[in-house]
Amino acid sequence: MKKQRIKSAIMLVWLIVLAMNLTVYANEQTESKYKSVIFLFDSSGSMKTNDVNRLAIDSIAQLTYALPSDYRVGVVSYNSDIVVSQKPVDSEQRSQIMELANGIKYENYSNAGAGLLQAVELLEEEDATEKTIVLLSDGEILLKDDAATVESKYQYKEATQQAAESGITIHVIGLGQEMTDTDNPIFAAAEDTGGGNYLAPQPSKIQDAIDAILIDKLDIKQTNLAIVDADGQQETLSVDCPFINATMVRILLTSDSPIKNLKTNFQAEDANQINGERYSLIQIKKPSSEKIELSFQGVSGSRVRIVMIPEYQIIPQVNIEYEDKIPSDETAVSYDRTARITYTFFDLTNQNLQLFTQPYFNNNSVGIAVNGDESQENVLSEGTITVQEAVIENKSENVEIDYSKLPFYVIGENTITVNLEGPNLLPLEEPKPPYLLIGTGIVTAIIVAAVILWILISRRPKPLPPDDIPEPSKYSYTGKLNIYITRTPTGYDVPPLTYNLFRLPSGKVMSMADILDSCAVQEVFEGADKIYFKSGPNHNLILTNNSDCTVMKNREILMKKKSYQITVGGKVDIVFEDETSELTFQYKDLKPSEMR
Repeated sequence: MKKQRIKSAIMLVWLIVLAMNLTVYANEQTESKYKSVIFLFDSSGSMKTNDVNRLAIDSIAQLTYALPSDYRVGVVSYNSDIVVSQKPVDSEQRSQIMELANGIKYENYSNAGAGLLQAVELLEEEDATEKTIVLLSDGEILLKDDAATVESKYQYKEATQQAAESGITIHVIGLGQEMTDTDNPIFAAAEDTGGGNYLAPQPSKIQDAIDAILIDKLDIKQTNLAIVDADGQQETLSVDCPFINATMVRILLTSDSPIKNLKTNFQAEDANQINGERYSLIQIKKPSSEKIELSFQGVSGSRVRIVMIPEYQIIPQVNIEYEDKIPSDETAVSYDRTARITYTFFDLTNQNLQLFTQPYFNNNSVGIAVNGDESQENVLSEGTITVQEAVIENKSENVEIDYSKLPFYVIGENTITVNLEGPNLLPLEEPKPPYLLIGTGIVTAIIVAAVILWILISRRPKPLPPDDIPEPSKYSYTGKLNIYITRTPTGYDVPPLTYNLFRLPSGKVMSMADILDSCAVQEVFEGADKIYFKSGPNHNLILTNNSDCTVMKNREILMKKKSYQITVGGKVDIVFEDETSELTFQYKDLKPSEMR
């Protein structure tokens, strides 16, 4: 197939096909994914000395309320026996975790073996994608007699092994100077399950250990808003909140002293406030204002830390556009096709609400991995990510989206199926009549015969015009015909045509066959030679149908042997006598530039 022939037929084709406006939604899950965390808490009598102000209790609140909505949280506390055992609960029920924690008393011995086993067994009942235990202890395993101590240590070791086999990760926070010894057997639980060990020499440092677990181990994104040195007076500050329409924005205030008189001012779909002794939490659903006003009163000399923990629940959608062009390879049978794949992110509960459209989110990185290949980093731009891919055939791709580098926590589907359509075939060339190149003598004979025939025809008297040709008109032609041949006798496609009437003499009567012949249309349309046009008054066109074709103007059938005026903008449909061929033409005005 010759490249020049294709170019002459379709110029330089740049097709932008919307692929039937293909939009593929992420597969919705029949069951929500969630993660489970249990705070395992040593409440033995030694904690009275190591945690005089009960700051460890506030650390439970810090962990509980900082976790996103897809975390279930539980608490287990032990001294000589299990004193609190609450299996993980959904995010709406977290206040009951704090009610249990606030009732804990520091007393008796430390039976860490029983405590860890209880936490492991509660997590084994959870159908969670991730299972985590955060253990806070201020000393070794110690009970009233040596036999019980040995039994508890053995139980602790067995529970650690059971956790490792069940895919449970244990992080250990050691409180107080006694825990500086890294050989303390309490720390072995973290080492054996892939968790982390943290030291808090003073209770005020528990907060730092909790932050490290949240950020480094659980990948919970939080933004430090302010650290305020309180003077006992009401403190007022305004903080930026770029996370418009986030599913939830949590603002957590923590201190080593009581926080009082917390007041807020912002716009959102809904909000609630939870106040503890040394912490306060503001939960903001779908914030709509970019500023949040806060005021509170801290104890003079204390320090108040304020962090923001944004969370989005999203569903990705993908839209595909195709760009086709003529290939440079002359042997190619199809277009070169490039797919523009655009990923857009919407709110999970309101899938008409597009997210991340504010300038703050531009240039944030999102990873795209196709069919298990290495993830490629792409940046957000006005809430979308667009990638290009060459397509040579129909195919389905499994795309995995990595949100881990976004500055907030994401809940939602991270896999999506993209169905790509292969390119269209190039159009076939119209068959050409064979040329007989048999020799100079034959060519010469044909030329001589043609000359003789022309002489004979030119000497014959010209036939009189048929009776059914309309009388010429005295009016001048204006305008043009835009012609669209929708079906031909042979089935070949004919591109749109334009016939300029402006240059015709006023008295000329044209048939549709004459017009098609002037446009170099080689097809023969039965009855086209008996559909006539002439100029009419007021820049109109007069159509006379003397054929057996079906001619319709605005759904009105034009009767045979009658003439009709076609006004500028008028549209006419014709089904020719073979009842197969069809065309549509529209009578249009000429622009001044087309009259030169």
